[in-house]
Amino acid sequence: MKRFMITLFTMVLTFCGVRACVAEAAPAGVLPKIRMEQQKQEYKTPQGQVCIVTDYTRLIVENADAFPALSKRLEEIHNREWNYRMTDEAREDYKDAVELKKYRPEDYMFYLLEERIWQKYLDRNILSLYVEYYQSRGGAHPNIDIFTYNFDPVTGDFITMDGALAPGKRDEFREKYVKPALEKVKKERQLFYFDNYKTVVDDLFRRDYAGEPPLTWTWGDEGITMIFPPGTLGPAVMGPVEAFVPFKGNEKLFNEKYLK
Repeated sequence: MKRFMITLFTMVLTFCGVRACVAEAAPAGVLPKIRMEQQKQEYKTPQGQVCIVTDYTRLIVENADAFPALSKRLEEIHNREWNYRMTDEAREDYKDAVELKKYRPEDYMFYLLEERIWQKYLDRNILSLYVEYYQSRGGAHPNIDIFTYNFDPVTGDFITMDGALAPGKRDEFREKYVKPALEKVKKERQLFYFDNYKTVVDDLFRRDYAGEPPLTWTWGDEGITMIFPPGTLGPAVMGPVEAFVPFKGNEKLFNEKYLK
């Protein structure tokens, strides 16, 4: 998954570098209409048993004439990439999945690779999407990867953490807001973090700034939510950990362009 995220982020930057990410503004008051279509595919054994099911979400901008840059961007860096990823992983897993069916012929026993997307926020300046990739390959515990997309709806550009924050606020945001929010969540949920979890947070912010896989976050009506996937800050059994930082009272921390 790490390699996939690096590839995805590189594609975003390269795409903007190769051509100018310029788009005509859509009519005032008009927002993109995002339709999500599940692309389900079944793979069967030579005996006709379903051994792998892949399912990813195709993102379609219904009013693409008003938002052509966003429509093209979603098609190129999400739809095509996930179609390739699912096909490639199914091909790599096929032999093992067929072997599993020899010992577990039950109809419910198959490899499941499933991507789901939730639209967390949308206005004229930002489209924020939350993505989960669920992978069950016959083991006792499935694997769940989490990442996010944050786009400018008009230009289709990828919005970085530095773009969402006011200039020069990255370190302050991390130290005075994210880490205290994580401590609050730890207490409320009675979580067990790794002893070095603060160092992990520092490293994630450093790598994001260096152009490696971006931080995982979503924009909302009342604040920004930092998301740390399972196994990042503590044992994977804890699930994802979310740190919420409200806009109210912290307006100077954020890029005023994205605040209502």
